[in-house]
Amino acid sequence: MEKFRIDIILEKGDKRAVDMETALLLKYIEELGSLSAAAKKLGIPYSRAWQDIARAEAALGLRLVEARRGAAGGARLTEAGAAILRRYVEVAERKAGGLEAEVCDFVYAGSSDEYILRLLSRLREEGYCVEVHWVGSMAGLTMAALGLADVAGAHLLDPATGEYNLPYIERLGLSTIALFRGYMRSIGFAYRPDVEFRGVEDLFKYRFINRNPGSGTRTLLEHLLSLYAQRSGAAKASLAAKIKGYEVEVRTHEEVAKALVEGKADVGLAIAAVAEGAGLGFRQVALERFDIAVNKRSLQKPAAALLLKLLKEEEPPPGYVPLKNSGEAIIR
Repeated sequence: MEKFRIDIILEKGDKRAVDMETALLLKYIEELGSLSAAAKKLGIPYSRAWQDIARAEAALGLRLVEARRGAAGGARLTEAGAAILRRYVEVAERKAGGLEAEVCDFVYAGSSDEYILRLLSRLREEGYCVEVHWVGSMAGLTMAALGLADVAGAHLLDPATGEYNLPYIERLGLSTIALFRGYMRSIGFAYRPDVEFRGVEDLFKYRFINRNPGSGTRTLLEHLLSLYAQRSGAAKASLAAKIKGYEVEVRTHEEVAKALVEGKADVGLAIAAVAEGAGLGFRQVALERFDIAVNKRSLQKPAAALLLKLLKEEEPPPGYVPLKNSGEAIIR
């Protein structure tokens, strides 16, 4: 299992004053009231902890730690020490996710999905550090192509061909991506149990919760509206303008379900696994294909190999349909 940590260094002039280790020492001293206890928690010798603090104080020209009166071996931060720690934490949270944040060697970005989350959890069980970003299908493909993610899950329907994902990869020239067959999943309109919902024609009667542009689910909604516009003779833009909540966007199927359960909306597009798990009504629109894109450089990573192996071998939960060629390369 590979993990990375980002270090942030506070300098004064050309002198290194506070790095991540020193900042953690200050944090643990504040929490535990003891330099020796802080060193133990950090897993470093007491002599090294003392040297870290001494170096920081010398570089800054400030006293950061002082002995606690009435506490044998105790220590506490001075006002200057507490101020330096607060400032360091502020920068660390903005730039690196916090003092104790880990940067994983395996990154997923793309569409939210219950089954892919289960597979990624299996990777974690095997000891891999996995970072997940629910950014939508298009953003996920872009991140994988640029090397900002190792894998991306996508379900982008191309209305012109009826094909998923591959037309977008070819059209955008994403030559750094290898595409692997995933699985089918049921997607449709989820709605509150007290709502009578038949299909697109009922969208104009209720409050809708939408998905973010670039997501496969948003692409599906736009396709459904285009088809309804053709049948009804109305302009698609005017139809969208009549949907209450069309401009209200969330990033995951879980957030759609949450909005419905909490009464903030009446209808939204979501996968069956999430809608039925939340006790919502569900009307299927399509069995859509969810594929896995992998940056070609990431194909050598053991975590990527295991993910593709699991795609071939695992039995998906209700709401999903496996394919005979799940986990096999479409383009490589």
